[in-house]
Amino acid sequence: MIRKIATLCLAGLMTLGLCACAPTEQGGEDGKVTIEFFGWGDTAEQENYQTLINLFMEENENITVVYKGESASTYMTTLKNRANRLPELFYMPDYDFLEWAANGMLKDISSYVTEEELSELWPQAVDEYYYNPATATLGQSDGAALYGLPKDLGPFTLVYNKDLLDKQIVKYELNSEEIYAYLDPTDPMTWTEFRTLLKMIDPDGGEDSIYGISHYEIEAAVYSNNANFFNDDASEQRITDPNFYEAIQFIADLTLVDHVMPTAFDQISTNGYQRFKGQGCVFSFMGPWDCAEFWKTANFSYDILPVPYNGDNPDAQSTAWVGSMGYCIDNKATAAETEAAIKLAKYLCYNENAQRKFYELGQQVPNITDMANDEYVNDTQGLLEGKDPVTRSVWVDTINGTSDTDKIGGKVRARYYTYQSDWYTSLSEWFSSTKMWDGAVTAKQACESFAETFQLALDEMQANLG
Repeated sequence: MIRKIATLCLAGLMTLGLCACAPTEQGGEDGKVTIEFFGWGDTAEQENYQTLINLFMEENENITVVYKGESASTYMTTLKNRANRLPELFYMPDYDFLEWAANGMLKDISSYVTEEELSELWPQAVDEYYYNPATATLGQSDGAALYGLPKDLGPFTLVYNKDLLDKQIVKYELNSEEIYAYLDPTDPMTWTEFRTLLKMIDPDGGEDSIYGISHYEIEAAVYSNNANFFNDDASEQRITDPNFYEAIQFIADLTLVDHVMPTAFDQISTNGYQRFKGQGCVFSFMGPWDCAEFWKTANFSYDILPVPYNGDNPDAQSTAWVGSMGYCIDNKATAAETEAAIKLAKYLCYNENAQRKFYELGQQVPNITDMANDEYVNDTQGLLEGKDPVTRSVWVDTINGTSDTDKIGGKVRARYYTYQSDWYTSLSEWFSSTKMWDGAVTAKQACESFAETFQLALDEMQANLG
């Protein structure tokens, strides 16, 4: 099944690459140019971007930006369907970047930016959008070109409903000081500690329709047990590594053993975001981009924490996944359109006023490292007063790591490293179809039975990329 998916995706993008050669309009004789910027996001994110684009056009009267946005679930399908005439500037998810860069769809923007400009940004964010066509490798290297500017780095960390937690403490007559001792933003919980805490605040196993946690992010568990899906060059599967399937079993046992997490079926009917927003669980996962919507609609207080790690593994540390998207330019854009798109991408990526406005609107952690480490964390501008989460430093520590303790870190999503990302869906579907989440088979059995299929998919993606 996964082999067919990979082949179909390759054929589709080959067609996409062949078709993306329609002529584009030049800038007008009066020096004015119109470009389209295409992105995704909920209503709050789209409103944020329209705000920033309006500010950009006020400063650049010769550039008209037509902004269009739609939901994340349909975005890439729409983008691929528009291969004959791509928007001049558009989002490119990190996990689709390799395929699009390798197929020549993205403009090489290396000559449009300077090292001085890039030096202000998170190094790992910039590095993600380099690609070397000669060696078919990601990241900066001799001969690599820059094919996008980072939109953001988005750590997906643990979040808890403070109001609901306090209610659970009162309901079950718990010791508040003891409970809150677990919630240290600088000292992550171990898996054992986290399971203990969840059972304390949800001793009835969700019978009152309030669970300890909504769901658990697979990559957060895998990375926090010093495991991965494959080796460094994504050529050999690693899902049969004991550290890997131990992490998957940890997730399953939150339902099967501890009864503090909804069943797989219940998670489908109500996803983690919906359950947390509806106050049906104390813990869930959250990224910085969620703040804009939460500030408008959430009627409870919340805060964030580092993801738990396996304390029994001496090589494990708290490691959340960190997503990203790039601002990329159509490789067929005219010179005038490219110049305008570059100017907008730079403004959104690292203009100081724009970055400040983005975090004020609850959109992201600043891309500018100095701004993130001080102004954003400590709210030196007074723009985040009274707004959750208070411990924004967790997001910054997840991106930056804590060099003094090495307890908290982040890692790029695994799909970034592979030519296509469908394998992740296939693996998730395998876990469901084998009823591993329901206890029909163990995580070890599910991983071992999928390993050969996964390896074939990795082999095929390596061949396609080459």
